[in-house]
This record gives sequence, structure tokens and C-alpha cells, in this order.
Amino acid sequence: MLRKSIIMMALATAFTINVSAVQIEVPAGQPPMPGADASILANAYENYRHINAVAEQNADDYSEFIKSQPVNPTSGMDKLYRERPGLAKALELANSSQSTVVLLHEGDKNIRLSMPNISFRGDSVESKSGEGPLFAVRSLSAFLMVGPPHGKALNKYSEGEGKYNYPGLQNASWKLMSNSAHIMYTEFTPNDSKTTYGITYGGWVNTEDPYQDKSPEVVMSNYIIPSIESLSGLDTYSRLEHWGNFSYRVPKTAKLVSEAVENSQYDVRTYEDTGSKIRVVRTSILGEKRDGTVIKSSILSYLKKYNDLETPTQYAVVWNNGIAGSLIDSYKPNGESYLRHVVKDSVYFYSYRINYDESKTSYTHKQWRDMIEYVGFNDAAKLRKEPQWREDGRYKEKLESGPIFIPWYMEWVKLLNQ
Repeated sequence: MLRKSIIMMALATAFTINVSAVQIEVPAGQPPMPGADASILANAYENYRHINAVAEQNADDYSEFIKSQPVNPTSGMDKLYRERPGLAKALELANSSQSTVVLLHEGDKNIRLSMPNISFRGDSVESKSGEGPLFAVRSLSAFLMVGPPHGKALNKYSEGEGKYNYPGLQNASWKLMSNSAHIMYTEFTPNDSKTTYGITYGGWVNTEDPYQDKSPEVVMSNYIIPSIESLSGLDTYSRLEHWGNFSYRVPKTAKLVSEAVENSQYDVRTYEDTGSKIRVVRTSILGEKRDGTVIKSSILSYLKKYNDLETPTQYAVVWNNGIAGSLIDSYKPNGESYLRHVVKDSVYFYSYRINYDESKTSYTHKQWRDMIEYVGFNDAAKLRKEPQWREDGRYKEKLESGPIFIPWYMEWVKLLNQ
């Protein structure tokens, strides 16, 4: 048992190999960067598993609740919980342990960033600057907005502002408003670009939040800013493939080995490369078919079919140009690993799957993940006109009708887009 625990701890830490700490430099005469913590690793943003004590307790409570309920032979979920001890807890922990990834690659936009929060809802609004849309996502107690510079409204409220230096960024600055809610804004231009971006992250400081218990300035300074990177590097080792309205990336060395129809409903493209197999599956959206891009559906499907419930799997909502998909990343260093990204347009579901062995392939875990995250749609502007929910059913209805969840969020979206 001890040996197994040591192995699992080693796997968990493999997501954040010991690299240098976050090093945000402050020019002479500038105030300190709010929330900056030199004890946090520079690649901590890569670790989607940010389970805290509250989440652990919630998962234990839910597991005990499931065990205490009478057996319902007509319930598929009840049967599954009885057959797979530990599934209820693993599902709850996975639900809390989610990240949000944002990729912008329209026009002159070409960046990726992430935040260690769940995404419940996403909205796209046209920027009044005329420089393209602003993309906003919301969790229970925090929100993120990214796009063209949009921080002017914070001039009235900010309690501090300054400049900073970080590798890969130039002309970088910040503003912070901190009262009942903390709102932090950063503006920057990537070194390899002439395009300037703005990012706002804000929310309540809530140590009892199972999704994120760090203050917004800590998240911005130690997770969001270090995660910012150009997408141009993808072109050095991957190529873009097109399938009707859909586009995706595969390694430059990958070969398309088959195109087939499976079970009379799945169009499948299969690629192979040394140490890896890639399947891109397309199926029509028909009738009341369950939305497989909703993150909880993907998590449950994976835990049910593949996972041993202990591998430190990461889950994320990935937003490409405002269109959401769900990502599963089960990484075993130098072993058999699995990635899956599920997205949809108005006609098809797309399931992009990669099985690879890092000890046999020439690509790293991060390169594989960067490739599978990047997808696109020719009609993205049309697809993102309505709010996109990453929840469904009664919980979504509860959030929609709540007096705080949407109004607080949309007021900030409106204010920042001035």
C-alpha cells in the first residue's frame, strides 16, 4: 500500500516537474506585483489538479451519501456506483479539479492562456474598440475576460497600478481593484507580435470555494500570466488539417492511414506516428442526443471506461475563439497516455483522441496537449452568438435563474467593454 502511494505521488508531481519559480520582475520605481509568490513553480499552471481541503471533504461526503442510499435497480448511475467503488469520490474530485484554457487564433490574434478554474458559462461580446471580440468565461465565484485592451473602466476603481517584466512579454502592465471583490487587469504585447491583449480576472476571495480558493491577484500573477504563450510555435512541429467546417492539428510526421465509417454513424480518420495513434471521429447531432461536450459528461465517460480512478488525470474546458470543448489529459510519464478533446458545431460532434507513449514518440506531453487543444471552425462567429453553458439540467437552470450568478458577471462584462 505504501509503495502504491509513493508511485501515485510521483505521478502527481510529474505534471509540475521542478522548474524555476515564477519570476515577475518589477522595474525600478514601480510598485510590487500584487499576489506574486516566488515559491510557486513557473509551470504550475500546467497542473489542472488544484483540489483543496473543501473539495476533498465534499467528495468524501458525497461518497458516503451514495453508500447510505438504498439500491435502486432501475438507476444506471446507482448500478455503476455499486460496481465501481470509489467512482463517486473520483467523479466529485474531477468535477472540482478543472481548468480553463483559452486560445485566440482569429485575424491577428495568436495566443494561449489558462486559469485554474472551472468554466460554467462563456460569452462573446463585440469590443467597442473595433479590434475584435472580447471573450468572457465564468465560474461560481470568478470570471475571466480576454481580448483587445479593455481596462479603461478600471481607472475609476483601481487602487494600484504598475508595470512588470515577464519572459515573452513586452509593454506589460497591471491594475488592481480590491474591495468586496478583487479585480485584476493586465495588458501586454507578446515579443513575437505587434498585437496587444488585455486580460481581466476577478472574483470573491473565498477560502471555502472548492473550485478556487486563491485570491484573484494570486491566480493572475502566478498562474494566468505565466501561462501566456504564442501559438506560433505549433507550426514548427504540427500541421493544420481541415474536415469541412472543422480544423485540427496533427504532428507534421503523422500519416493518414484510413478513413472509414464505423457502426453506420461514425466517420473516422485515423493517423499514425511513431509511438502514437490519432483518431478524429465525427458524428451527426441528431434529436435529443446528449451533449458530449459538456464537461461532466466527458469526465463520467472517461472514468467509467478507462481510468483506474487514481491516475492524476486533468480535465479542462478549452475555448477556441469563443467555442468551448472539453479536454481529458491522462498522462503517465514514459508510459501509455491518453488525450481526448470533444467539440461540436451546429451539425456534428467531433471527438479527437490521441493514444501515445512518451518513451517512444519524439513529442513531449505538452506538445501533444498543445496540438489537441487547438481546433477551429470556419463559422465560429456564428456559433458563438449565444451564451455557451458547460453545465446542463437542473444545475444550469438554478444558475440561470439565480439573482447573483449571471447579473454580477454580465455587469462586469458590460463595464469592461466601455
